[in-house]
Amino acid sequence: MACGGRPRHPEPSELTRREVAAAEEALRRRDYDGARAGYGRAIASAPDAASEAYARRELAGMLILVDERAPAAEELARVTTLRPDDASAWHDLGIVRHSLGDVDGAATALGRAKTLAPGDPRPRIALAALLWERGDRPAARREYQALLELDLPPRLREKVEWAIGELAR
Repeated sequence: MACGGRPRHPEPSELTRREVAAAEEALRRRDYDGARAGYGRAIASAPDAASEAYARRELAGMLILVDERAPAAEELARVTTLRPDDASAWHDLGIVRHSLGDVDGAATALGRAKTLAPGDPRPRIALAALLWERGDRPAARREYQALLELDLPPRLREKVEWAIGELAR
C-alpha cells in the first residue's frame, strides 16, 4: 500500500530493527501475542522518532493483517504525527479509515497522500473511488482525469478512461 515519491527519512536504530525482526518472527509463527509484545518493545525502546515511526508502522501492518483496523488506524495516525511527510502512511491511513466507515477522515488522509506524492497514482485512485462512492461524481471525475496526466501502465490507463466515461454519463 506504499506511495512512491517519498522523501528520505532517517533510518531506524539497530535496536529497533532487531526488536521488529523478533516481532516479525513471532508473527511468522502465528504467535500474535508474542508479535504484539515484540512491536510494543520496539516502540517502548525506540531511541528516536524515526525508530518509533518504523516500529509503529510495522505494528500497524500486523494489525491490518489480523483485521484490527481501528487500532491500525490509531498506529498509522501516530506515524503521520511522527512523520507528517510520509505519503505512504497517509495513504494507508486513508484506506484503513475508509474501511472503518470514516469517509471524511479517509478523504483527508488520501488528499494529504496525494499532495505529498503527486506522481503516485494510488492515493488519487483511492480518493477518486471514495468520491464516486460518496456520490460526488464531478470531484471523482476530476481525480480520474488528473490521473491521465501521469505515466500509467496501459491497463490502468484503460480502467481510468472507463471510469471517466462512466462518470460522464
